[in-house]
Amino acid sequence: MVDGISHNGSEKSNVVYVELVDKQGIVVAQRKLFVDEVGASGDIEIDQNIAQGDYTLRSYTKYMLNEQEPVIYEKNIPIFVQQIGNTVSPDQIPVTQYLQGFEENMGKAVSGRPSIKFFPEGGHLVKGLPGTMGLEVLDEKGNGLALKGFIKDSKENIIETFESLEFGLGSVGFTPLPGVQYHASVILNGIEEKFPLPEALPNGYVLSLKNRKDHVLVQVSSTTQNGLEGTLLIGHLRGDMIFKRIGNANDNAAYATKIYTKELQDGVAQFTLFTPNGEPISERLIFIDNPENDTHLTISSPTTTYGMREKVELNMVLVDGKGAPLNGDFSMGIVSKNGSKGTASTNNIKSWLLLDSDLGGTIQNPDYFFADDAKERKFLLDALMLTHGWRRFVWKDMLSEKVDKTPDYAPEKGIMITGKTTRFGNPNKAKETVATLNLYDWPDLINSKQETNAQGAFSFGPFYFNDSIEATVEAYDSVPKWAYKRKNLSVLVDEQSPKLDSELGKTKRTDRQTIELSQEYLRDEYLKKVTDFNYDPKKVTRLDEVIVKEKKRMREEVLRKNNPRITNGPFTMTVYNDSIPGSEAMSAMDLVGRLPRVQVAGAYPNQYVNIPSMSMSTLFAWTGPLFLVDGVPTDQTFIQSMRANEVSYIDLVTGSDAAIFGSRGSNGVIALYTNDLYDPNEQNAEVYPGIVNFKIPGFYKAREFYKPNYIKESPEKPDYRTTLFWKPEITLDEEGKSAIDFFTGDKTGEYWVKVEGITEDGRPVNGFYDLAVVESN
Repeated sequence: MVDGISHNGSEKSNVVYVELVDKQGIVVAQRKLFVDEVGASGDIEIDQNIAQGDYTLRSYTKYMLNEQEPVIYEKNIPIFVQQIGNTVSPDQIPVTQYLQGFEENMGKAVSGRPSIKFFPEGGHLVKGLPGTMGLEVLDEKGNGLALKGFIKDSKENIIETFESLEFGLGSVGFTPLPGVQYHASVILNGIEEKFPLPEALPNGYVLSLKNRKDHVLVQVSSTTQNGLEGTLLIGHLRGDMIFKRIGNANDNAAYATKIYTKELQDGVAQFTLFTPNGEPISERLIFIDNPENDTHLTISSPTTTYGMREKVELNMVLVDGKGAPLNGDFSMGIVSKNGSKGTASTNNIKSWLLLDSDLGGTIQNPDYFFADDAKERKFLLDALMLTHGWRRFVWKDMLSEKVDKTPDYAPEKGIMITGKTTRFGNPNKAKETVATLNLYDWPDLINSKQETNAQGAFSFGPFYFNDSIEATVEAYDSVPKWAYKRKNLSVLVDEQSPKLDSELGKTKRTDRQTIELSQEYLRDEYLKKVTDFNYDPKKVTRLDEVIVKEKKRMREEVLRKNNPRITNGPFTMTVYNDSIPGSEAMSAMDLVGRLPRVQVAGAYPNQYVNIPSMSMSTLFAWTGPLFLVDGVPTDQTFIQSMRANEVSYIDLVTGSDAAIFGSRGSNGVIALYTNDLYDPNEQNAEVYPGIVNFKIPGFYKAREFYKPNYIKESPEKPDYRTTLFWKPEITLDEEGKSAIDFFTGDKTGEYWVKVEGITEDGRPVNGFYDLAVVESN
């Protein structure tokens, strides 16, 4: 975790949330990690009852959620489910079995009319001034297309040719003339298709930037003589102002200047041109790649070919461009190449920090632009810059001081226990009290006391502990004369885990080609599971006809025994109480807020629900979802008074699945199913006034990665690991060196050594090395 500007260790937050999310947006697993300096490590064990399909791994801090549209790291994780049969070999499992759960990604190639968008450099074409346009060609599914075309005038004269390459990106330059109309022409299936170009302004400004290796050439033009006098051009890079120039009378209608990159950081720079009145009129993004910031990672070994169960010794050296040693925070993994599409990575720390995070996480394959120094990649990187940007609304908000400087979420330094105290049975009536926190599972009992503010709010912490511990918060009022009245209070504790309101990003999903390329990997994993069963049958469930009939019921079956699912359609989503950390302290509305695309605002007990995608499109007068409790319709007020510990699970029904409820379900249906704690005649009864007990989830402690030593042991069980080694923290010495050793297994094939990390001065590092394991002689 680093500062978004300097890329040095962040001084704000020490708490990171890592989540595994299904394609419906429901969190199926969460880990809360403590970051002491830069890095933290953890693991997520996949539930054996998980459904096959695409999942997203994402990580963020609470402080990042202050952004209206937070940009967080996301990575697509396809999960395959294998059943170990008595008579089935890995080669007999059909590909179609592994396509289940990914059907929505398996659409046929689109052959219709593509979408061609043109993005004028700086924001506008201006008649009479040379201009450049970025272009993006996509099919109906958003996949980039490579094609060639022409810029033509109204008389069908060819003015310029253009071509889109990888990801459908390209650029074309020409000078639009007054009184002439232009369009793009493309031949598709022997037929000419025409596409409009952005309308050129009769007068205005053009901002042009060219990357010239050691410098950036900046050119500003105007259609008016002396039109640049008083204009302001500002360049920003990762929070620093790298350029500022005020136009003067000597500029006439154009000026050009050079910005040398020797002293600049790497990353996306934003240049904005302002009129003399302070109005932003042109913007251009450009990627700065300063060779002075280069790092050189060398990984070596005595040989690149090893036998089975043989010891491997790797040496790693990291230096800068001048050969000086570097240090920082690094990790290493050695994984099989099977199913990897023939590339070393789909995303890495360098492409995320320097490119994708600045552009909102929307780049399909950001690593492509950093794979090598080929001219085509640099050309496409600049085309990518041309198709992004123009964030004029940001400047307008800043200049008008509309940016909210008070964050909703404070940086987390550790585990905080927050909440408020109210009059007993009246959560709307806040009460100033004295609150006491007791933590029971520490080596010593923690007892902390504080006075709440006038709104009854309390805040204890920060604390650091692993696992989960039991806690209570007690409250008393010193004003009343009688002792029983001093504790006539309610204590409401805030939930521990945050909830992202935003949709999942545009993470690339698993396609058929990826699944087909993964067959060798899946065969390896199947073989490993069979071996694990033969040597340790308690840890692996082997299925056959008899065992299938007697298999243990899953959690869903148990919970739904008396409360079946409302519908079985694709638009029914479920959140389970026991899968939400810290749900003991939540309200039922907090639990509802964990459903994808559902927004819950307000504070208990005045929380209300909105489903934006539904309420904005419906024609019915009813503006909220239909609520059901154990199948009985109720209103939102009733749900507001319920606590999460009374709820077993919640279904959200939207789309065509809600049609069975008629107009009442036009804005979605939220169905709550209660457990044994629920009593409709004694809603939200508090047995003990003045005290609440709950469990606090602690920080997750990563398990140690298994590392056999075949010099000291030679087990009979075959070793079919596809990940031979993982070390989340690699320490370099004063010379930038480190030595790593591990043992191969019994699986032959090619492996990748992957290293990623960041130097102490904020330079991202990634590197690869090839190894092979062959059968021993």
